[in-house]
Amino acid sequence: MKQDTRTQLKSVDEIKNQLDPKTPPEIVSLIESQVVRARDASARIGEEGLVVRDMRGSVIAHPAIAIEVAATKLISELIGKHKKSADKRW
Repeated sequence: MKQDTRTQLKSVDEIKNQLDPKTPPEIVSLIESQVVRARDASARIGEEGLVVRDMRGSVIAHPAIAIEVAATKLISELIGKHKKSADKRW
């Protein structure tokens, strides 16, 4: 699931506004990649449902749930670590 360039650029702008200007571009790119990954996983869950059937026919939680959770956790950690100084609470 690919997002158009306009959506990706909006994501980068939203991310950069939350980060310290000294944040390395690689970190910004990593966060943006994780945002895209989380959105794609969320869209897939929305299309296919919270549960799916595995190869044996058993009902299991959609694997994209774990992808979305991992991406969201990494986004949160990286933004927290590289947040603008004025935005830091501690």
